[in-house]
Amino acid sequence: MLLASRLKNVFPFYYGWVVVGASGTAVFARMAPNITTLTLFIYPMSQELGWSRTLISGAVSAGALAALVLSPAIGWAIDRYGVRTVLAISMVVLGLSMTSMAWATVPVTFYVAFATARVIFHTPAPIGASTVTSRWFIRKRGRAIGIIFLCGAVGGLVFTMQTALMIEHFGTKAAWLSLGLVVFAVSVAPSLFLVAERPEDIGLRPDNDPEPAITGNEHEPQLA
Repeated sequence: MLLASRLKNVFPFYYGWVVVGASGTAVFARMAPNITTLTLFIYPMSQELGWSRTLISGAVSAGALAALVLSPAIGWAIDRYGVRTVLAISMVVLGLSMTSMAWATVPVTFYVAFATARVIFHTPAPIGASTVTSRWFIRKRGRAIGIIFLCGAVGGLVFTMQTALMIEHFGTKAAWLSLGLVVFAVSVAPSLFLVAERPEDIGLRPDNDPEPAITGNEHEPQLA
């Protein structure tokens, strides 16, 4: 928060757009475990580990069920500890989950790691980013949230291309590691250092609107 208070006067534009960009990195990173990415792993992993394609793809359903159970708790955590804290922790967990799949040699460890990543995909990243963006923008809220989800679309494209190239040239283990490293590099620092919970926390207002004018009539006693 201290860094945001300093940076608000450094940028030539409203700091709310910095918050959009910072939280957008989390929405970008959440696409690392998207279904298209997993699809690229199915055939080579089935050949390397002897797992069936049904077993590998079942990790998506496991993640959806885990997100269903944990969503209320994550929503409570956002209200209790703030978006910045939840996003930063979520990105660390996501990065660890993605890299750990490079060493998953039994289905249980793979399911735990991928389901954890899918919980981040479903819940804290999109909810946290949308929540903090809604606090910073009212008139331009649609535009700001649109940028947030654009980050997700770009992330889906980037991670899919990255996965295909890494598997082709270096194998599945290196591909999983690269996905986790990109998550760490792109999202952890912006979520932790640039996200401010509310504009009022650093002396600003939503949409960068000025303080409402106070007229003398507002302080006069009302006659019965």
